[in-house]
Amino acid sequence: MIETTRAPRTVRCFTFKLVLLIVGLNFPSVSQKMSHQRTGQLRDLQTIIEEIFRAIMWVNEKEEEELVFDWGDKNIDQYIPRKQEAYSRLMRDLEEKEKDLNKLKVKADGLLNNNHPASDKIEAYMDTLQTQWSWLLQITKCIHVHLKENAAYSQFFKEANETYAKLQKQHETIRNKFTCDKNTPLESLSDLLKNLEKEKARIVENKRQVQSLVNKSKSIVRLKPRNPEEKSTSPVIVQALCDFKQDQKGIFKGNEGILKDNSQRSKWLVTGPGGLDMMIPSVCLLIPPPNPLSIGLANKNEQYYDAIMAIWNQLYINIKSLISWQYCVKDINYINSLTLSMLSNMRPEEYRSIMKRLETHYQEFLRTSQGSEMFGEDDRRTIQGHVDQAQNHYDTLIGCESVNSSPTLQFLTYLQEIRRRLELAESGLTRHLHLPLGENSLHECSVHIQNLQVGVSLLVWLLSALKGLLQSLMQAEDIIKVHEARLTEKETSSLDLREVENYRSVLKQMKSELELKRDLLTNMESELSKAVHWNGQISDSFHKCDIDLNKCSDMVNQLSDRWRRIQTQIDSRVWDLEKQEKQLLHYQKGSVSLDEWIDNARKRQDTLQAAKLGDIQTLMDHLNQQKALHTEIKGKKEKVEDVQKNADTCAGSIKDYEMQLAAYSSGLETLLNIPIKRTMLQSPASVVRQEATDLQTRYIELLTRSSDYYKFLGELLKNMEELKTSMMVHESQSQYNEIVMERDSLLSRLKLLEQEKSRYQRLEEELNRIKVTLDTELRNKQRLLDEKNSVLKEFNLIKSQYDIKDGQIRQCESERDRIDRERLSLKNEIERLMRELKTVDERYKSRLTVAEKEALELAHIRDSLEREIQRLKQRPSTLTRQTQTDEKVPTIDPSKLLFDGVRHKVTAHQLCDCGIISKSTLEDLLKGRKTVTEVSQDIQLHLKGTGVIAGMTSPGQGKMPFTEAKNRNLIKPESALMLLEAQAATGHIIDPTYYEKMPVDTACSRGIVDTEDRDTLVTAEAASTGFKDPYSGKVLSVGQACKLGRVSKDTALRLLQAQESVGGILDPALSVFLPKDLALDRKLIDEDLYWALNKKPACYLDPVSGEKISYQDLRKQSVAEPVSGLLLLRGPEKPLTFKGLRGEVTVDELIESELLDKTDLDKLNQGKITSKEIEDKLKSYLYGSTCIAGIYDEAKDRIMPFYQAMKSGLLMRGTTLELLEAQAASGFIVDPVNNVFLTVEEASKRGLIGNEFKAKLMSAEKAVTGYTDPSTGKVISLFQAIEKDLIEKGHGIRLLEAQIASGGIIDPKESHRIDVSVAYKRGYFDEEMNEILTYEGDDTKGFFDPNTKENLTYLQLKDRCITDSKTGLILLPLRDKSKPQTYSSESRTNVLRKRRVVIVDPDTGLEMSVREAYHKELIDYDTFLDLSEQECEWEEITITGSDGAARLVIVDRKTGTQYDIQDCIDRGVIDKKSFDQYRSGTVSLTQFADMITSHTNSSEMNIAASNVDDVMTCSSPTQAAPSSPTVRKRFNSISITVSPPEMFDDQSPVGAIFDTETLEKITINEGLRRGIVDTITAQRLLEAQACTGGIINPATGERLSLQDAVHQSVIDDNLASKLKPAQKAYVGFEDVKTKRKMSAAEAVKETWLPYEAGQRFLEFQYVTGGLVNPDNGRRIGIEEAIRRGWLDGKAAQKLQDPRNHQKNLTCPKTKLKISYKQAMDSCMVEESNGMKMLQASSVSSKGISSPYNVSNPGSRSGSRAGSRTGSRRGSVDYSTSTSTFSYSFSSSSGTY
Repeated sequence: MIETTRAPRTVRCFTFKLVLLIVGLNFPSVSQKMSHQRTGQLRDLQTIIEEIFRAIMWVNEKEEEELVFDWGDKNIDQYIPRKQEAYSRLMRDLEEKEKDLNKLKVKADGLLNNNHPASDKIEAYMDTLQTQWSWLLQITKCIHVHLKENAAYSQFFKEANETYAKLQKQHETIRNKFTCDKNTPLESLSDLLKNLEKEKARIVENKRQVQSLVNKSKSIVRLKPRNPEEKSTSPVIVQALCDFKQDQKGIFKGNEGILKDNSQRSKWLVTGPGGLDMMIPSVCLLIPPPNPLSIGLANKNEQYYDAIMAIWNQLYINIKSLISWQYCVKDINYINSLTLSMLSNMRPEEYRSIMKRLETHYQEFLRTSQGSEMFGEDDRRTIQGHVDQAQNHYDTLIGCESVNSSPTLQFLTYLQEIRRRLELAESGLTRHLHLPLGENSLHECSVHIQNLQVGVSLLVWLLSALKGLLQSLMQAEDIIKVHEARLTEKETSSLDLREVENYRSVLKQMKSELELKRDLLTNMESELSKAVHWNGQISDSFHKCDIDLNKCSDMVNQLSDRWRRIQTQIDSRVWDLEKQEKQLLHYQKGSVSLDEWIDNARKRQDTLQAAKLGDIQTLMDHLNQQKALHTEIKGKKEKVEDVQKNADTCAGSIKDYEMQLAAYSSGLETLLNIPIKRTMLQSPASVVRQEATDLQTRYIELLTRSSDYYKFLGELLKNMEELKTSMMVHESQSQYNEIVMERDSLLSRLKLLEQEKSRYQRLEEELNRIKVTLDTELRNKQRLLDEKNSVLKEFNLIKSQYDIKDGQIRQCESERDRIDRERLSLKNEIERLMRELKTVDERYKSRLTVAEKEALELAHIRDSLEREIQRLKQRPSTLTRQTQTDEKVPTIDPSKLLFDGVRHKVTAHQLCDCGIISKSTLEDLLKGRKTVTEVSQDIQLHLKGTGVIAGMTSPGQGKMPFTEAKNRNLIKPESALMLLEAQAATGHIIDPTYYEKMPVDTACSRGIVDTEDRDTLVTAEAASTGFKDPYSGKVLSVGQACKLGRVSKDTALRLLQAQESVGGILDPALSVFLPKDLALDRKLIDEDLYWALNKKPACYLDPVSGEKISYQDLRKQSVAEPVSGLLLLRGPEKPLTFKGLRGEVTVDELIESELLDKTDLDKLNQGKITSKEIEDKLKSYLYGSTCIAGIYDEAKDRIMPFYQAMKSGLLMRGTTLELLEAQAASGFIVDPVNNVFLTVEEASKRGLIGNEFKAKLMSAEKAVTGYTDPSTGKVISLFQAIEKDLIEKGHGIRLLEAQIASGGIIDPKESHRIDVSVAYKRGYFDEEMNEILTYEGDDTKGFFDPNTKENLTYLQLKDRCITDSKTGLILLPLRDKSKPQTYSSESRTNVLRKRRVVIVDPDTGLEMSVREAYHKELIDYDTFLDLSEQECEWEEITITGSDGAARLVIVDRKTGTQYDIQDCIDRGVIDKKSFDQYRSGTVSLTQFADMITSHTNSSEMNIAASNVDDVMTCSSPTQAAPSSPTVRKRFNSISITVSPPEMFDDQSPVGAIFDTETLEKITINEGLRRGIVDTITAQRLLEAQACTGGIINPATGERLSLQDAVHQSVIDDNLASKLKPAQKAYVGFEDVKTKRKMSAAEAVKETWLPYEAGQRFLEFQYVTGGLVNPDNGRRIGIEEAIRRGWLDGKAAQKLQDPRNHQKNLTCPKTKLKISYKQAMDSCMVEESNGMKMLQASSVSSKGISSPYNVSNPGSRSGSRAGSRTGSRRGSVDYSTSTSTFSYSFSSSSGTY
């Protein structure tokens, strides 16, 4: 769970100065006694804390951005794609930032390993960074969920609205297209019917979409309630997306709470699962489904669809009824048109079929017209009348025909009539039995009559029995239905004992009622027996009344079964309710008593915590009371557990009861096939569990409070006792110190009294002067008028003097311009004059504005003087009246006598109390003899001060605030911050541009100060506004805050010096400046600060020289701005610079680098050459690059960047990376198509490089920008980084070679190239490195020629390039392979790396060489060539003999075997054709060597594995088909591997690391060295091995002790020392008293093992098979551990639930936090021995890297590890190899 209770942002954004103050506790007398070593340590500490601070600020900024984002439904379609893109950028930024954190972790680990004195502080800040980082990762998970859910939300409503529109369209189509009435022809109706059936198919197509929306609607989240303006009448449920903890309150992922307030966008007030309110970031919360809006819209679509289908059905019925009606009308018209002549011409079958057809159509009409909108009852009666008329007409025709016909016809007609009647009779006889009669028919009829009489009597008895049976069935079913309904009314039990008892009584009453009506079942069974009996008496020949008695029997059985089920259900419920009643009573008694006790204990705890502690005795009594209460609270733990168990029992019983009721109701639903309505909303079981949980939560909270307070009291008592001991020891010294301090205090007071006496004398003199002034006030009236005129004259004089001085300024400026014009060229002169003109214009505008303001102020002064004159005219009469009468002088309300202080108003009484004004002055103010304005002028120094340094002025740039000057590099950041602190400490931040004063926050919002300096300036501002005492609430001065440790002494002294220079020590309570002596009396400062200020220390930095200086001296160096009077520091003139590789380069630097000489500078100053000409001259040194820019594809005549060529398959991955690294190390990534030079970041944005290369290219780019020395923090060059092992040597040499080949060695400090000679002088190069680079052996050839497959130096590769005529860029040509190529006679070498290959015969298990495997047809020819290239290293060389003849020889550098080509041709080993193919490039060097070796008698190459790390399994050696079926069969079974025997099971710990990039099984320590496993994860994995049996050697599978593991180099000594406690967890901790071996669990209980480490070891042991018994090394289960007393129930439950296990590992593959169990589940398992291997890679599969994924020296993150030979040979890419090798391992299915 992430602990998010962090300090406010102002506290989190700490400054480095406060950190040094805290850390300074470990460095006594730093300023006086600091040794050289401690100076270095402080420098290291400063560097690491600053970097951690910046990282935390970066993480906080990202966090703040995400916390304020609105995930509501406003503009969701617009912000979803933008947010998805922003999320991708965030993930990329996190990945990039993680690399910086890697380096930071390496630096911090180095300081910790070196036992830095402030290790605990560094570790604490790194933990804070890790916590913040982990919290940011949690937020990214929440963002991912929001994006997914909100995208689904947007997509759903989009699809739902589209579906609704589609349904509307189909509705309109049906309504408009399918219209008909009775006038519609029959053919049109038939067509309409066909089209309507087709339309149905189209409508049904929407059914799936509608149903899909209905299903989706149930899973759509709610977004509208996220808007605070959206009011909800019901509580809004929210769900946590991640774990969150605030103080002691927390919520876990998946938990739900109730939203109480979401008025803040970033944080919501939520009631958590325990009923506690907490503020939770809104990004962590989701309002889960169901969403009424989505469900309503889906249901609306579904109803619309059903409505359309109903319309279709109605139309179908209408059309079908119209068609049948049309057929009826047609038949009726035809019958009515019949005549006798027509009928006589028909056969009887024909005219009889006419009536049958009419009858059929009429019946069809009657059926289809039901529900039709086209026909009503009147229409049906009308058609029936027409049918009857047609029938009558038909009958009439038949009758007439019989009268008018001849006898023969009459006879035929009569026969036809008989036939018709016979047919009717036949149809009736089908319902009766046929009685066959023989010759003696009379006798047979008598027998039949007798049989019928007997059968009828039996049938009567049978029907009587059936009647009684049916009556019994109906009565029984009614009773059963009533009781079943009553039983299904209840769905659960109740927590009210009275209700439970009442329902139990009801059940008993129901049972008694059923017993009373038990005879009904007996009667029913009796009647059934009778019916069966009488039915059996009826003979088989009597079938007239055939009754299905089996059905009746089934009904009787069913009702009997239902009757018995009711009785059983009642008995079961009564028994369950009796049990529940007892359990509920027991639970309620315990919970009520516990609840009352908790309330009582909470009140007692509150009382104890509210008590005040005066002395030790009171504290001891208080501690005893707290101890008794704490003991009582701990004693209630079993009671709480009992209540929890009772609650679980009671809840389980209720759940079982509910299951029984639900099962009964479900059985009835199935049996009767009717739905039963369920209304239960909440189960009482959940209420019981919730009550018990609340009780447990309250108890835990009470126990935590009691425990914390008890510990606090113990520590307090201990501290007080130590203080008392300490007081006795130093009592005499303290007394002496007190006497000395009292003496000094008396002396200072005596001195102050003398000063006070002299001041009183001055005040008396002033009082006499004032009296004289009052007497002469009348004479001053005329003088004031004269002064008014004098002021006006003086104003005019000042204005004229201003104009004169302004003219002098212009004259000086023009003189300076004249001198500049002589020095600079005409072009520069014009540019400077334009800038000067603009500056002067702005300055005069500002001066004009100020002059207008001054004129307005003078007008106000004039009005004030006139009012004063009027007042003085009236005063003498007032004085006269006061002398002549006894009336009282009117006084002014003291509350209105307010003066403007520095930050707020101050009263006259306060000024008098602090000694700024005298009592007589106060009396004059109260009596109106003096005004506030008059007194304010006299005490202006105390009220406002004389002004601080407001900003800086620079020639040609004007005045500016210090922050702007810092950004323009006119002043150092440290000096600028100090000067801003001085402004804040004296009252305000000043903007000299607009003459404004403002608080720090306002200045920060306006950009006058940087946000990163805000907290420092707020602290300085508190020197003027006051520091708040957290205990008393009083306002403290900066001196008092320093005494309490709130501010360092250096900071306080610096701020106080600024205040004293301005006007005095600032009293924050009064907001006025006081003299230093008076501030000492009022205890605003102590004597230490008083004497320190007297020494005038140099607390500030001179912005020009950088030397320390006092603030008063800085003010003396400042100049006063003529108009405003603001003090401004003079800034230095900015030197002439040129554009460099990354920054500006000065002319002095170019001269010092010997790229220019002084004559060039003179020419530049004289205007003979321009800066443009210098830039063109030094282009290759300043910002150009002659590196290889791209490739030229000869086959398609095109220019391409390297990355695009790789994507097109023209370059291999490794070759592409090397060439791009050379570009980055030379200054820029080049776009050869557009002739653009870009940084790596810019190239990534433009797509010139891929993300898979970005990290490595950023690392290579540091050869230009510089590397940071971890020991000094300084920027160093590429060569220096190689020397300090900051970069792998071989990789660095390759980058250095590329720099030299592309223009020269780059100086990262000065941002330009320099010659080798200058590099020697600056230490960027040495002779040894020069020898390495000039050596042209294979070890220095680090670049690959894709045409010839050779390794070359960068210069050699450039020599083979061409120059683009258009851009002048250097391009690497890729030859057209379709054309024959000719190669030079220089040496050619097979560039594939050496690799030892093991091939095992699947039949014999024996090892063999590659050639043997090929001859035995175990591998095909392509695989043989591939493996041979990996095994051998062929080289072509030319040897010159003593006779001067040159011979061509190929050499196997691995074995030293040589073959003379000409000799092989002469001996017929190869032919001339093969040699020509090799020279033309058709045959590779390896193939050509194989031609020779296959025909020679040289020994075949043996292949063996040097160690297990070289083991491989060839699962798919080639993509080409084998040459024969035999080869294919053998090839599928071959294993190129060496495997140890099987020795691990499913519960074995993680034994090794599987490097997914190199496909290697490596040790955990090797994974740590490579940087793919972080330090903490490596230690935890090894701890798991050590505490479960020993360290695992992945090569042999052996379990080793720590000493043996170190000896076999599985781990190092440093890790071994950290793993000793883990090993003791297996072998046992020895009890020093009993000498008994204790298990890890026992060691934790006895505090021999820290709880955190012990819990970790127990988890490791548990997930790998059980806890370890150190006596015999065997594993035991949790139950046995509890029985032995190792664990209690809570600890056992925590171990058994993997969700509670600590996530103390970082997955080396996904970079997510996981537990050890999750690590085991995600392991790969080696098939041969079962060893678990944890997959690892340097790049996260999730896009996020761990902050501890450190790239150690020598890891792959640099480039290629190994020696110079290895790294220089390591330039071949195997990504396109035809063979694919992989470990044949199976991975378990565990996920996390």
